[in-house]
Amino acid sequence: MDWINKRFPRRSEIIAVLSVAVFVCFSWTLYGFFDKLSSFVLYFTPAEIGNIFAFMMAFALLESLAVTVILTLISGILPSGWLREGFALKGFVILIILAVTSILFQKTLNLEFPSTLSLVGFLLVPLGLILALISLIHSKPKLKDFLINIQDRILIMLYVYIPLGLFALLVVLFKNLF
Repeated sequence: MDWINKRFPRRSEIIAVLSVAVFVCFSWTLYGFFDKLSSFVLYFTPAEIGNIFAFMMAFALLESLAVTVILTLISGILPSGWLREGFALKGFVILIILAVTSILFQKTLNLEFPSTLSLVGFLLVPLGLILALISLIHSKPKLKDFLINIQDRILIMLYVYIPLGLFALLVVLFKNLF
């Protein structure tokens, strides 16, 4: 048990990273749902729209949990100085940069197959930004405090999005089992 405590971040830091993952995944999913809602109304009944919403929210919950578990496992594998120490802040930076990159990639892709150059760019540029921002945070304590303050404010969204995701997951399970 002591080995686990030495390799993995503290529970409070994992929850802070989970809150950022939940905020990003659920907010982007809600944006996508409301963006498509006008076309849903034309083709689906209200019950079917509710089912679509439940599936989207359940998937956002599972996606958030998967991202948090993957980051936590990576922090357990890497040397402790790389990701475990300051896991909450480093996870926040990683998730925000990856979310922005994913959104830009989705907008740029626009139903076309990407070139190799754009794929390499969308892989290397975020990695460089993550490394640069994490090193900048260590040298600028005010930036570190600012980002921690933002992360603390995002933490409140767990109380909204997690119950919504759990309820949606129950709806999806009930819908598929019965």
